[in-house]
Amino acid sequence: MSDAPEDGADAASTPPAGALLERHELVVVSLLAVALLVCGLWSYQLIDPWETHYGEVARRMIQDHDWVFLKWQNEVFRSKPILTFWLIAAGMTPFGVAHAGGYSGELVHSDLVVFAVRLPFALCGAFGLVMMWWMLARLVSRRVAWLAFGILISCPFYCLVARQAITDMPLVAALMGAVACFAMAVHRGDEPLTPFFRRGRVRLDANLVFLACFALFVLWQAIYYLLYFSANPKLAAGLRVWQPGLLLCAAMVLGVVGLAAWNLVLQPVRTRGQVWMHWFYFLIGVSVLGKGPVGIGLAGAICLFYLVLTGRWRLVGKVELARGLLITIVVAVPWHLAMWFKDGRAWAREYFLYHMLERVAEGVHGERGSFDFYSSVLGVGMWPWIALVPVALVALVARRHAATREGQVKLLLGIWAIVGAALFAFSKTKFHHYILPVVPPLAMLVAFWLDDVLSGRGGRVALAALFGAALALLVTRDLLGEPKQLIELFIYRYDRPWPSGPPWSVDVSDPLLGFGLAAAAALVVFALPWRRVRAIGLAGFFASALGFSLWVSNGYMQAAAPHWGQRDLHRTYYRLRQIHGVEIKYWSLRDLADQWGGETGTATGDLEVESVLPEGFARGLPMTARLIVPGAGVPGDKLELHGQVSSVGDDRFSIAIPPAERARLADLIARGRKQARGNARRPWMQVDADRLIAWQLNWRGENFWSSGEIYGETDDTRTVFKDTDNKEFLRYVKDPSRQGRTFFVITESGRAAGLKSVLPSKRAKDTVKSVDTSCNKFTLLRFEQ
Repeated sequence: MSDAPEDGADAASTPPAGALLERHELVVVSLLAVALLVCGLWSYQLIDPWETHYGEVARRMIQDHDWVFLKWQNEVFRSKPILTFWLIAAGMTPFGVAHAGGYSGELVHSDLVVFAVRLPFALCGAFGLVMMWWMLARLVSRRVAWLAFGILISCPFYCLVARQAITDMPLVAALMGAVACFAMAVHRGDEPLTPFFRRGRVRLDANLVFLACFALFVLWQAIYYLLYFSANPKLAAGLRVWQPGLLLCAAMVLGVVGLAAWNLVLQPVRTRGQVWMHWFYFLIGVSVLGKGPVGIGLAGAICLFYLVLTGRWRLVGKVELARGLLITIVVAVPWHLAMWFKDGRAWAREYFLYHMLERVAEGVHGERGSFDFYSSVLGVGMWPWIALVPVALVALVARRHAATREGQVKLLLGIWAIVGAALFAFSKTKFHHYILPVVPPLAMLVAFWLDDVLSGRGGRVALAALFGAALALLVTRDLLGEPKQLIELFIYRYDRPWPSGPPWSVDVSDPLLGFGLAAAAALVVFALPWRRVRAIGLAGFFASALGFSLWVSNGYMQAAAPHWGQRDLHRTYYRLRQIHGVEIKYWSLRDLADQWGGETGTATGDLEVESVLPEGFARGLPMTARLIVPGAGVPGDKLELHGQVSSVGDDRFSIAIPPAERARLADLIARGRKQARGNARRPWMQVDADRLIAWQLNWRGENFWSSGEIYGETDDTRTVFKDTDNKEFLRYVKDPSRQGRTFFVITESGRAAGLKSVLPSKRAKDTVKSVDTSCNKFTLLRFEQ
């Protein structure tokens, strides 16, 4: 008996499970979003060309230790702003991927590379989901928030792009966060700003947190620009700027200090709405770094139309426009100035005029289409939820939006969807993934309609559900006829065939049909008038949608990705090639002396080389170290030291150079020691192996997967031949110094048959053969010259 009160007391003091869940719901949402988007992220290779193209720019960023000036091969990269490449490089660096540019074969050797490249973008996708849930839960209801979360996380469009290292998800996530902050500022902005931590004189509130995050984001860049321009003072031709690093750093520091003084002293922040608006402008600035000014245009249009349609002009005084402009400018402008300092008018002309203005006004490479171009894209990208989008839009238009918070939020989402669709529909250049910013508001509008149905407010539910079932089956039939539409949601070219014929015969019809029938059946059950049965139908529809999304994100992509990428062919090359030694290019005799010179004049250690090793590689194999030394006084400034493999490890081997060979460097080392150290660049080193040639190929993956080895520092290592006249290719293979060598060729499958007729010698024609045809787009061949 004495235990009863204690048990009762424990029960009374222990919060119920539901209360605990509600208290920590935002954490649950965050973990769930990350888990669903990160799961299997590494299970399929990067897709050509966007992921590998951007990945190569980021790899060069790491290799060159240059986080400002974007480069690809020997070209300046001018088409995109910096954020995507910061994210990829920031994803690879903690895992040690592509350290100093990566070693030979590293990028095809491990799935960790794929995970590291994509992880920041999956986290961006999770951020967008969390911000959407947070806004709806605070302004409408937790049920609407969870419905919207479930709908968007099970939209193939959102999940697929969130798992791609391309520019779209940073833009969409920043936009989702910005609109969420705007909505919170509009509807709960008058709430007083109160500290959530206080101890003595120390108080911490949301304004201080924002200022700290803003300062952290800006000041590390300010310091980097100061150091960067001090070490790299050369500016674009014709440009005269006094101390550009100092000017950028001073302006950014002044911006941070000025905002802090403004927020804390001159015009102290008093409400939560002010802080939310500051986050709005910060995220808009981030979106500019992600994909240019489209974020400003879209977010600005959404807010403007909302004010016009609601007539709430008093909000103009509460949108923090002056401080907001300062925040956006300080976040978005400095890198653009830094890039202009380094590349000048050429960058500004290509970046702003060609890739920004002409894409919208005139159209550049990409699809052309009418106003309804994106209707089929949304049908596939939002399947099966597209079945309920029409009724959600009808409900939006048919009902009056009373001055309730729920109605106003719904109106804001409707404006977002309509303005976004109009903007991208009228743009001359059309890619499927451009319409992604419209998917989140459409998903949330469907959530509102479902909430109305569950509350008994939805009209003509049976008609809507049956229409949705028919629409779901229609899209399913479309996908069965052309399954490549799912991967086309984010690729570059839409004329590539699905690998349906032999020898690939990739068949995904059974899962597509199964999910289609399940979704349609669930909607039929949902059409029935009994509430419990309707709940079962809705649960079944959610299960079908989530299952389909997970299958598309993993199973479908695992089947399709090998035919939209080159990693497997490069793996075959690294497995079959023969390594003959190493090439090292020094920038001065001093570089040579630093590497080879010891206290007595020659170093005694073996030469360490990092590389993925081919089959049959073992100790004792003869190796040659080819040294290219300016000022060496020998023909071509080239010396060859002969040795043999002395040890073999995991992705590395050592070359033992006999003392007699090393002694040949003694005079050069002595001369080099007299030179001052003046070049910060490390000596360039590349494994000397059977060369890989990219023939009539320009898909970017060949550059990333080879770690740039096909465009090295010497003529012998520059093996990219895009031109179809074959002049450069024939000049390369006919060079007398390359006779008797084995070459691997990667090219498009449709061109592979033509290689034999182009090869210049009978031996080459007789030995050419395909060694990997596992991809329906690309082929790997081999020949001996």
